[in-house]
Amino acid sequence: MHLQLADVRKSFGDNSVLRGVSFDVGPGEVVALVGENGAGKSTLTRVISGAHQPDSGRLLIDGTPTVLKDPQAAMAQGIEVIYQEFQQNLFPHLSVAENMYVLDRERVFGRLFVSKQRMAAEAGRALRRLGMEIDVHRQVGELSVAERQMLEIAKAMTHELRLIILDEPTAALDEQESEQLFAQVNRLREAGVSVIYISHRLDEVFALSDRVVVLRDGRVTLDAPTGQLTPAQVVTAMVGDAVDDFYPKERNAGDEVVLEVRGGNGARFHDIDLQVRAGEVVGIGGVVGCGRSDLLRALFGLQPLTGSVLVGGSAVRVASVEDAIGSRIAYLSPDRQAEGLCMGQSVEANVSLASLRAFSSGGGPLIGVVRRAKERAATGAVISDLRVRAASPSIAVSSLSGGNQQKALFAKWVMTRPRVLLMDEPTRGVDVGAKTEIYRIINQLTADGVAVLLVSSDLPELVAMSDRVVVMREGRFVAELTGDGLDEQSILKHALVGAA
Repeated sequence: MHLQLADVRKSFGDNSVLRGVSFDVGPGEVVALVGENGAGKSTLTRVISGAHQPDSGRLLIDGTPTVLKDPQAAMAQGIEVIYQEFQQNLFPHLSVAENMYVLDRERVFGRLFVSKQRMAAEAGRALRRLGMEIDVHRQVGELSVAERQMLEIAKAMTHELRLIILDEPTAALDEQESEQLFAQVNRLREAGVSVIYISHRLDEVFALSDRVVVLRDGRVTLDAPTGQLTPAQVVTAMVGDAVDDFYPKERNAGDEVVLEVRGGNGARFHDIDLQVRAGEVVGIGGVVGCGRSDLLRALFGLQPLTGSVLVGGSAVRVASVEDAIGSRIAYLSPDRQAEGLCMGQSVEANVSLASLRAFSSGGGPLIGVVRRAKERAATGAVISDLRVRAASPSIAVSSLSGGNQQKALFAKWVMTRPRVLLMDEPTRGVDVGAKTEIYRIINQLTADGVAVLLVSSDLPELVAMSDRVVVMREGRFVAELTGDGLDEQSILKHALVGAA
């Protein structure tokens, strides 16, 4: 497909989101679309997919002006979109195979009877083409975030594609899974399928794309072949200024052991012994499924944990989330929309949610009458301090950009005054500018003596922002890397040796 956008404009009330966007995508071309959160990428994606109608401008497909009145019209043209918040399109109580074909049974298997055996076989073949070995009979609700992401991509690739838009497709994938995705994108390119690849990971952009288009404030600020660009030029086009120190890590580790785990065991991790000192960032490396996320969830009372946990030298019980918060342990989930924030509630309500007892007139385990003036003053201060950009603290958190939603999630836990912060993919799906602000928040927390456990699939981030990294493989710690021995290659070597 040859898709052309000509002077496309889109506003919502007084808010001009797209201000005359023009670029094209040729057959078999991979165009990276990059820009900060709020630059207009999501709105442009919805225009191309038929979910929004442009106020003015034209879309041309193979030279013909085309009106895509709804997503079905776009799909009829061979256009598919994998959105960043892909889980909205999956049915957790159906099997993997049923999810792949739930809306396409007649197209694939005929009108009258559907053979579940045939459906499972077709689903298995489609997944294996992506290098995935997932039991197609499993319920989707049992899959990890990474497995669900790959499933959604596999679903789209079962259709007759002419153009696919991938929105942050590797945000929840590890190195191996990302490589499998890249291989599939290259196969699509070779088959003549057009690809718009949206990513904040510039290493992916430069490794995979033929051309880079940068949006800033609803306008195209850069459109050039990837081979003619440098990462610094792309960043400057995105933010308007050069970002000289992308990983502004501060070394704040002290001597006091704040978090200690002795003989920690859970469903997917075993014999964990770990110490994290005040102001220290300890990264956990490993492939998705190695047990690193399960360890964090268990320390926050979301999964069973046996063994001993000590905070500040005192044994604590973490059999529930309430136990963990009471022990001043905070947890930044990788899925902010499903687990971190109440999307329909205000920014202010989300920020104070975990610390309402501090503003309550009640005593004991119950929350009494919340003193709203005190709550507003406290939340306003932390919203300002963490630079959460919102028109008002009273607007719904769903109206914020992804980066500002993530900062609101940080603010929620900063309000609890944690001694331990467990972070799982803290910069997932946020832009370059928001990432540097999140790193600043981490530095601020460690300067205050907070002990941090960091899980990240972004290896440059894991290396740059950690004081040391412990590597997990098959549920166990297999290496600890520090100093000159801490680099991406060493993490991968220890994470993958002996892996299937």
